[in-house]
Amino acid sequence: MAPISYNLIRGMVSYAIIWPASSVTEEYLLHGTTPDNADWARAARFGFFGAFFMSPLFYNWMRLNDRLFPKKDLVTALKRSALEACTYAPLAMSYFFFGMCMLEGKPYEACVIELKEKLWPTYKLGLVYWPTVQTINFYFVSPKNRIIFVSIASFVWTVYMCHVKAKLTNKSDS
Repeated sequence: MAPISYNLIRGMVSYAIIWPASSVTEEYLLHGTTPDNADWARAARFGFFGAFFMSPLFYNWMRLNDRLFPKKDLVTALKRSALEACTYAPLAMSYFFFGMCMLEGKPYEACVIELKEKLWPTYKLGLVYWPTVQTINFYFVSPKNRIIFVSIASFVWTVYMCHVKAKLTNKSDS
């Protein structure tokens, strides 16, 4: 068994904190929800999924991306961001919508419907947000701090994802 990387553990701990905090923040921003009446089961699902599914996926993506593009210059940062936007982003968003839906106990068909309805609009916005974040990340941030940097940027994005996730689908939740 390979040793677990310190960076992976840092990323998992970050996501275990940031993702549920994003869930509670989204509730507060949209509904004025206080901690006393927040949906803590939802926050726990976000924390679990972020820590044990998204963080390892992202960690391994970053390792692969570091190997594919070892140089640290602006052109390489732009290439890395473009590759991520075309490959990792749609995979991660699909994984998120489907995985979170499954954690909610919804049937497979409902998860597929939700994925189909929410992926494209979310991906389009992500094509603006994430390439900007990742270009900064790949160009200015040292490799050992990249997952933490993205965790912070992920807080803002995850608040948005919580909002999209909470929206009812046209076919499965109405």
